[in-house]
Amino acid sequence: MIKKRVEASPLCEIFCNKNKTVLQMGETLRYPRLAETMATIAKHGADAFYTGKISQDLVKDVQDAGGTLSLEDLASYQARVTDPWTVPLGEYKLYIPPPPAGGAILGLVLNIMKGFNLSPSSVEGEQQVLTFHRFAEASKFARGQKKSVRDPNFSSGKEAPRLIEDDFADRIRSMIRSNASRDPAYYNFTPSVDRQGTTHLSVLAEDGTAVSVTSSINRIFGSAIYSPKTGVIFNDQLLDFCGIADRMTAGEQPPSSMAPSLLLSQSRGKTLVIGASGGSLITSAMALTIMNHVWFGKSLHDAVSAPLLYVDANNGLNFESGFNERLREQLLERGHVKGAWQYFFNVVNAVTKEGGCISAMSDLRKLGKAAGY
Repeated sequence: MIKKRVEASPLCEIFCNKNKTVLQMGETLRYPRLAETMATIAKHGADAFYTGKISQDLVKDVQDAGGTLSLEDLASYQARVTDPWTVPLGEYKLYIPPPPAGGAILGLVLNIMKGFNLSPSSVEGEQQVLTFHRFAEASKFARGQKKSVRDPNFSSGKEAPRLIEDDFADRIRSMIRSNASRDPAYYNFTPSVDRQGTTHLSVLAEDGTAVSVTSSINRIFGSAIYSPKTGVIFNDQLLDFCGIADRMTAGEQPPSSMAPSLLLSQSRGKTLVIGASGGSLITSAMALTIMNHVWFGKSLHDAVSAPLLYVDANNGLNFESGFNERLREQLLERGHVKGAWQYFFNVVNAVTKEGGCISAMSDLRKLGKAAGY
């Protein structure tokens, strides 16, 4: 899928050999234009990008490709700095990015699951199917609330904050039946499009400073169009409005599943820096990793590597390769419908510090490796 997308797009100029086939593992990728752009920004600062020569080259390449970006658009852009939202999770506090990022959806899933008093025994014996059934149901309800996550500068701002309130999680939890699933309408489902994409980095510094950062050009390789003069690949971020928002306004930022997060426990002196890539799979991947590590007692390696259970845009349950076969059958017996999702691009990167012990895990699904000094 990815190979064909690259070979049929202008990106082949970067990622293909002279014979127009995608570079193979071990071959050298040369990207001099982007290197020059990054070096210029490093030397001259952000103004070089927004108002300097880079902006002129970038805008011309966008317009030559049929886009409408203007010099004024770049010059007037302002990054927003906002405080994180906080969700208490027992002895931990979860710090998440507010809308239009996907932190509130992640917080809702974990807040619902928190009320089931999970422990390592929750994934043993017959309790395991009940726990994963509840997780699937919580994910369905959370997916039904995605319409509440919008740019706060273009919405009332009242719907999203309730998603992380205990009263709301309690109400949703009371609607979960232990032995059956329901039709999509029960979860307030609206048909939408599943996404793939993004990249994530989790960092823990020597002085304890922690950074969790997710970036995205939306789908894999974004719009599949790039700027020959700057090397910048253009995003297709507006696609995130499709199937979720009923309208969009000029200047509005689209909703996103991205949810770079921190978990802090003062009682244990523990920090967990975590985030994920994978588009629509981000919420499930992060929620299950956090549950596996914090509540089920798994090592960071095992928590990140555990096979994923994912609820798709059609209310179907999708099981990553390696998912327990008997557990899969038991979940389907409770009325869940099997989905047809094929591509599990979920990738979690996480770092923990507890006392003087530091552990890091970069997801093996993307051949990741943790780096330290």
